[in-house]
Amino acid sequence: MTRTTLSLVLTGLIITGLLATFPIPGVAAPPCGKPLKVAIILPASRTDQGWNQQGADSLLSLQKKWELTVEIAENQGYGDIKPVVRDLAGKKFDLIIAHASGYQTAAPEVAAEKNVRVATIENIKAVKPGLVSDIDTEAQGAAYLAGVAAGKMTRKGIVGIVVSGEPPTWNRMSAGFAEGLHSVKPDAKLLYNVIGQAAYEDAAGAKQNTEAQIAAGADVIFGQGDGASFGMMNACAATKAKDGGKVWFIDVIGNKRSIDKAGILLTSVLFDYAIIYEEMFKSICNNTFGKEYVLSVANNSVRLMDFHSSVPKAVKDAVESARKDIISGKVKVSNVPNAADLKALRTKLFPK
Repeated sequence: MTRTTLSLVLTGLIITGLLATFPIPGVAAPPCGKPLKVAIILPASRTDQGWNQQGADSLLSLQKKWELTVEIAENQGYGDIKPVVRDLAGKKFDLIIAHASGYQTAAPEVAAEKNVRVATIENIKAVKPGLVSDIDTEAQGAAYLAGVAAGKMTRKGIVGIVVSGEPPTWNRMSAGFAEGLHSVKPDAKLLYNVIGQAAYEDAAGAKQNTEAQIAAGADVIFGQGDGASFGMMNACAATKAKDGGKVWFIDVIGNKRSIDKAGILLTSVLFDYAIIYEEMFKSICNNTFGKEYVLSVANNSVRLMDFHSSVPKAVKDAVESARKDIISGKVKVSNVPNAADLKALRTKLFPK
């Protein structure tokens, strides 16, 4: 190496050291002061345009800002994920997101075993300072808005709910939807079908249950199903309502507008985990990790997707008015996480 080359190398090293000490103006440092490693475990495909994709996409949307190293463990099913969590723990991740309510017990157990931070879904009892945080989804407010839209858009006054199971999140949304529908059309008839226990990917069963509701007169369907949602959409797209018009479909979690060739997707209750994930990252940085995080209308992490272009302005205005009333506290939407209380609420609001 020549003296000139050696001099250039030493100069480069000195400059690099100075840049590390004194950030360049206009160039943002990572919010945490260092890059983070975050993994997410998904029960199904990360491209399902629903629950799994929303979790993965929300995380990836933060990758550049937080200089994240991201690993997505998809298609892990709903069985024992302890080996997966242990493997990720061995890779020294700063956070492992167990993105399914079915993982809410296994993930905290491995967190304690391997001393690794994990985030669970719907298991506030597992919260442990420094080790376990929990994500709860109070989407009932956004579902209330969907109910208002359904009440304004139904032509025959018959509206249906089809669910792929009765986990707390689905129950909360069904309750909120029922209350929103009742607020604008108390004389409506509300149908309710459960595809099966944890039938999240049962598209065939979803199609059959949706067709049954359409045959019973429903012209708006609120579907909660992950992969099962595709069966619901298919039924709405292929089957006319009793009056010969279209059957509107209201989806949850993701945005399926790009595949809605029949134009039946009215809106969707969107889940935006990016807002919550950022709060978690901040808590890792300031050593306050280990708490409950809630998706809600108030923090805009659950909201309605833009309506179909044919929806009248009066319907949009009614929904926006209801949204403001929820945020101000004028409208109180019930938080109903269990199936028995949901049934009682439905019977109370729509006894016929």
